[in-house]
Amino acid sequence: MSKPCAIQKQIESSNEIIADLRERIRKMERRLQDPQMPEERRKEVETELTEIKKMLETNEEMLQKLHRENSKSFAVAACLFFACFLIYGVYVLIVGLSMY
Repeated sequence: MSKPCAIQKQIESSNEIIADLRERIRKMERRLQDPQMPEERRKEVETELTEIKKMLETNEEMLQKLHRENSKSFAVAACLFFACFLIYGVYVLIVGLSMY
């Protein structure tokens, strides 16, 4: 089995980071619902929550860019495959016709 390319590794890593950040956000929002939490602690958690949401947004944007880059790589590979197939077909036609 082949090793995943660098872009695929980055996509997997970004997906894991995004999942972790979403889990942290969910836990922090649940903590904020506690009515007994002191106001000072609540502000700290809200600030941290805002920072984590910014990190999540940044990672999601990076993931979209990686997906676009991965699509470009696939398109290049598909074009190369098609070009090779076309060249082979033309070669077979030329060599096949000259044999008769």
